[in-house]
Amino acid sequence: MPTLALPDRLRRMTMNRQAALDTITTAARRANLGALLLIGSLGRGGGDAWSDLDLIAVGDAADPSFDLADVFGNRVLATVDAPREAPVGGSYRGVCLEIADGVLWLDWYHWPVATAAVPADATPIYDDLGLPASPLAFVPLITEHSDPTAPGASGGAAVLLRVAVAAKYLARSDAAKLAAKIPETAGLRLDQTAGRLHAMAVSATEPELSAAVTATLRLVELAEAARADS
Repeated sequence: MPTLALPDRLRRMTMNRQAALDTITTAARRANLGALLLIGSLGRGGGDAWSDLDLIAVGDAADPSFDLADVFGNRVLATVDAPREAPVGGSYRGVCLEIADGVLWLDWYHWPVATAAVPADATPIYDDLGLPASPLAFVPLITEHSDPTAPGASGGAAVLLRVAVAAKYLARSDAAKLAAKIPETAGLRLDQTAGRLHAMAVSATEPELSAAVTATLRLVELAEAARADS
């Protein structure tokens, strides 16, 4: 089968992300989560094919075992838990989801009803709770409600998450944000960056991450193709 042209591959990434959001929305409603908020660049009404899927889920799920890893089954290649990134009393989980051209990371913030509000830069997917609107954007809001002394992300899956985020900056030829995310790339030409990201990805040697590494390398390859084409 011939390889799709770059624009078609990017359109497929966008379609895969929308399909994932539709699946999550259905699952969140089934679990009786009271609200689902889209944040990040997509929540601000922007974004592109490279944008991640960043979500706040609010409420006490009727099924306490609700987990996106269960929702997507064997399409989940890795997960990252980072209590430091979570609202107090809630949780944060990064979920690495396999798609045709690499991976899509889902940032999932489960927020208690008692402290939840709609960030100024968020878009509600649905809100059955009538949450108050916050004057704060997401980053200052989560900073206000998180515990900076809690453990952060660690291990090979966390490395792959960093590589995937850096790949989108490579695709956009955004050297400043890339270096902020991966300081080891500071001073490199953009055409040298894919090799550094490749080396970081393969450093995640845990056997259970082998499929995630392979899929992340596909994402880096696509990002380099997009950079070279821009």
